[in-house]
Amino acid sequence: RPDPTAPFPVLLGHLVWLLRTTPERDDLITDALAMVTARVAKGPALIEAGTDAVFPEGDPLKDRLKARQVDAIRVASATPENELMNLALALADDRAPIASTAGVRVRLIPDPLPPNVSGPRSALSDPDLTVLPRGRPGDQLAQLIDGIFVELDKAIQRQFWHAALHDAQAAVRLLPGLAEDAKRLSMIAFRRLLKPPVMEAFVELAYRAPEEQPRTAEVLAAVGLPGAELMLDLLNKADSVGPRMFLVEALGGMPEALPLVAALVKSTRPAEVRLGAELLGRLGLPEGIPLLAAQAMHKDERVRMAVIDALTNYPDKGVVEPLRQALSHASPATRAHAGRALATRGSAAIAMPIAAALDTEKDPVAWEKLLSALASIDAPESAAALAQIALQKRGLFPLGSALIKRQMAVVKALFHANTAAARQALARIASEGDGEVKRLAASAVEQLGQTEAPLEEP
Repeated sequence: RPDPTAPFPVLLGHLVWLLRTTPERDDLITDALAMVTARVAKGPALIEAGTDAVFPEGDPLKDRLKARQVDAIRVASATPENELMNLALALADDRAPIASTAGVRVRLIPDPLPPNVSGPRSALSDPDLTVLPRGRPGDQLAQLIDGIFVELDKAIQRQFWHAALHDAQAAVRLLPGLAEDAKRLSMIAFRRLLKPPVMEAFVELAYRAPEEQPRTAEVLAAVGLPGAELMLDLLNKADSVGPRMFLVEALGGMPEALPLVAALVKSTRPAEVRLGAELLGRLGLPEGIPLLAAQAMHKDERVRMAVIDALTNYPDKGVVEPLRQALSHASPATRAHAGRALATRGSAAIAMPIAAALDTEKDPVAWEKLLSALASIDAPESAAALAQIALQKRGLFPLGSALIKRQMAVVKALFHANTAAARQALARIASEGDGEVKRLAASAVEQLGQTEAPLEEP
């Protein structure tokens, strides 16, 4: 056991030595980790593999730094214990990637040799590296990208997927800075390196480490159609999107994936149509509107719901007609969903079709949802239609009782909508209404003038 006041490299070397020689001794490892953490709490530390002064003869840490090709390690003050432990575990292992973190920055020794001279190549790696474009003399960006491609290929060979993913993202962000011809050649090289098994490994990493999902989505989208095909295949194989939502979001930002998504929407499998509808809604391309309109009356209700949701994302007026048709569907849930989708457009022209649907709606749940949708439209047309219901004269019992319930529901919907048109309708009902409906509207007008407290029925 070293002196707790010993230099940081000595304490870290002791911890690494324990992890390699006696990994079962949790007590010794815990004690060594505590000493390392306490030492870092007093200030930052720097370890350089080429500096002999801080390494005693035969020091285990110096051997491990050379074996793992580590040039330097910079540790910030008060680095958390878990980051220090991960560093020690990586140094103790012969293959685990040595990743930098917020508190631990690791600089590796660049390998001057091509990857194919260091041993047998992995089947995941491209045996022909001649595709890598050579940067012109003095072109520092091109040379930097060449170096990243070499490191990326090495990480793929060793199946260090975390390092490979970070290298791939670095390449993606640097490529736009190249001249057009150089960028085209570099993209060819990039796509040859990222074969389907490599991309699948990235996705598996993203499942286990959700913080890597945005990075994975960015890299797969940069691959283009091959990446889109892989993502669609993975989504089709899944029972539910769930943890794969980051793939949906990535595809939703790839206009070039439209032909693949269009094929899904035309599928005979409801699950594929639903997925295609969601992707079309995210893409928002005008070409998607007729594809969605053709499925608005699909026999599967979940498909209809997905199509209506997708159409809601389009500002184009072309989506209004298929949504209006859905207002007359045999399913009450579909009618209500279409009404809510139309109401989100906020157009006065939409108020009348929803008011007409509300007038003929027989299902109580669908009627309530259509009422809420109509009340949310801030337009004189919606206010007039709802005021007309609330001011309708009552008939004999029991029809008169049902009408009163609907009139009370209208007042409540207007109160919760609290738009300028809704307040105008409430004022008219409070002025021209009868009985409890009139009193409830007057109470709503008073409360909206003071506070948006829950409406109290008289």
